[in-house]
Amino acid sequence: MWSPRGALLWALLLATFGFSGCQIRPLYAPTAFEAGPQADLPAIAVDPPVNREEQVYRNALLLALRGGAEGAAPRYSLVYRLTIREQEILVERETGTPNAYQLTGNVSFLVKDIASGRSLYGSNVTAIDSYTRSSQNYANIRARRDAEDRLGEVLAELTQARLAAFFATH
Repeated sequence: MWSPRGALLWALLLATFGFSGCQIRPLYAPTAFEAGPQADLPAIAVDPPVNREEQVYRNALLLALRGGAEGAAPRYSLVYRLTIREQEILVERETGTPNAYQLTGNVSFLVKDIASGRSLYGSNVTAIDSYTRSSQNYANIRARRDAEDRLGEVLAELTQARLAAFFATH
């Protein structure tokens, strides 16, 4: 018969051997063979923006990739497409006018090796932010712009995390 203590001991023993083949290390830690993703991320050249929303995204992404330092000589290029969609999420009962909006941002990106032109990694990130409107026009413009800025920064962080994970495993 199995005792609870014996079953617990066997479970602990199996877990120890089961996890012995796993590697747990920090994402940015170098290995014995490679410098890690911190050597590759600053070497990514990001395509220029075509509008204000893309400029916010690109600036936040470059800051995340390079940490505020000058970038290394570019070995990779990143092309991206940013789309932002707006929808009403709250309507005033008395007037029937919307006063809260949700912005959904989506970035599709592709990393290419500059030397060979070969595509290395492509992915897609999505984020959501919201803002409220009032009867003041300037406040409405500012509220939407602030929501777009927050959205661009979150999308840049998500993109940087995906790129770091890719370069850490390849």
